[in-house]
Amino acid sequence: MQGARYAAAARANQIRRIPVAAPRGRILDRHGVVLVRSRPSFVCAMIPSDVRDPAATMSALAGVLGVPEALLWKRLLHHHGITYHSFDEVATFEPYGPVVLATDLTSAQMTRLAESQDRLPGLDLEAQPVRDFPFRKLGSHFFGYVGSITEDEYARLKGKGYTSNDVVGKEGLEEAYDAYLRGTPGGEQIEVNAQGQLVRRLGPVDPVPGNSLVLSIDWRIQELAERALREQLALSSKLRGHRLAGAVVAIDPRDGGVLALASYPNFDPNDFTNGIGEKKYASYLNDPLRPLYNRAIAAATPTGSTFKMVTGSGAITSGVIGKHQVLYDSGAWSCHGVTFRDIASGGLGSTNFEHALAASSDGYFYQLGYRLGHDRLRYWARQFGLGKPSGIDIPGEYAGNWPTNAWSMKVYGLPLEPSDVCQLAIGQGAMQATPLQMANIAAAIVNGGTLFHPHFVEAIRDPHGKIIKRFDHDIIRHVPVSDEALREVRAGMDQVTKPWGTAFGEDVPGVPYGGKTGTAETDGGAGPNTTWFVAYAPSQAPKIALAVFMERSGGYGANTAAPVARRIIAGFFHKKLPP
Repeated sequence: MQGARYAAAARANQIRRIPVAAPRGRILDRHGVVLVRSRPSFVCAMIPSDVRDPAATMSALAGVLGVPEALLWKRLLHHHGITYHSFDEVATFEPYGPVVLATDLTSAQMTRLAESQDRLPGLDLEAQPVRDFPFRKLGSHFFGYVGSITEDEYARLKGKGYTSNDVVGKEGLEEAYDAYLRGTPGGEQIEVNAQGQLVRRLGPVDPVPGNSLVLSIDWRIQELAERALREQLALSSKLRGHRLAGAVVAIDPRDGGVLALASYPNFDPNDFTNGIGEKKYASYLNDPLRPLYNRAIAAATPTGSTFKMVTGSGAITSGVIGKHQVLYDSGAWSCHGVTFRDIASGGLGSTNFEHALAASSDGYFYQLGYRLGHDRLRYWARQFGLGKPSGIDIPGEYAGNWPTNAWSMKVYGLPLEPSDVCQLAIGQGAMQATPLQMANIAAAIVNGGTLFHPHFVEAIRDPHGKIIKRFDHDIIRHVPVSDEALREVRAGMDQVTKPWGTAFGEDVPGVPYGGKTGTAETDGGAGPNTTWFVAYAPSQAPKIALAVFMERSGGYGANTAAPVARRIIAGFFHKKLPP
């Protein structure tokens, strides 16, 4: 019995597998629309241990496929993030490969290769699954992309069953959920002797496809958001004389699920599927607008007056102003010896909270900042999630910033001034937030103060369609704002499209909604404004909360960012806008 067991163990040690990749799982929207899939691709792969004459083989293959021989050698010696110096090195470290030398072969190439295989031992024509993004650039910043595993990735992941031949997720959902999506590779099992030479072929092992992701994304809304953002940026770019960038995030305020997320400019994940070319990669890296950069979760700037929903709810809850508090807005306010002026010349005069929020009175909110002081304003900013990542389930999120005295000393060598609180209260100064954070704040304002961890993935399905895992809608915290504060903030935001509101003219017939414009200075007031708009709809029992971010667009939140939100809200509720 012992001898039989040792013999079996010795035989097992001589079994090798020539791997065949498993199809990655699909990515679906909430309605089952297939957003990402795997498609079959015919490739030419080399099994180095079977090649008799490497130089003659590569020369002949170049002629068969009609590609430069130098390109084939480059792919052979440089793959998986590893550089080999010779064919012998490849054959030593990857004797059974397969090393893919050409992908997406045409019918003509496949025919010529099949006819030549008898005289080209070691070359196989294989069908391999290739990641396919049928909507190309749409959704690229949350999908991410895939590519061959690198040396560093392999060193980190080999303990989890990854091999040096694997394709892995890079960025976005493809990276975050790679363990679910990747599947189990199959291949041909072979028996080799002690010298590594082939003894016999034992037969194929079928790969197991990966699991699928079911998202909170509504693809109809995603397409709508991408189009509205792209077209408004094109219009603003024409006015400015150069290209512009921006982002949109839409969230379901009832559970934190991301309905749509767009960052512009975007990129095509298909460019990376078979290894991105140097020229194309350089075009992405050298583009000054950085299309690989996800502004929706990583671009953090002052938010302008959109932050007043935080200042207002904090002031009312803290008791520094009363219910429907009337204050006098003269158009200027002396804040600890520094005079700040309102954009509205002369101010609004005596005005209550709701009207001041709808009309975006700086003079009113300077006074709220003054009354709150640094500690309390910072407390409310932190409670609403600023300065910390929201925990969204894709990599690359930036935490934003809320300035402290220690931070100011480190960055500027100066302490925070008492007067800084008035600038911070209206979303100016050194505070920074991302579009994702502002959408999440808007959601908390309308759902009773619940700050969710925003998320994309609702469930995991196995290859047969059975749900094997559901994800909870995790909560960051219940923000301790009073019901009265939330009612007053919403009452003010509900008036944003009224004649006295800053987004007058941006209403959606048949869908009353709330919103807040924001205009943030850049370069100390010398640069073009960055503009914002946050919104929720409908006003009663909202189903969508969103933030629109237009980077250095010039203009104001009302005429650059608000039109994007208006189109999204109209489309969400199947309403046509008047011409």
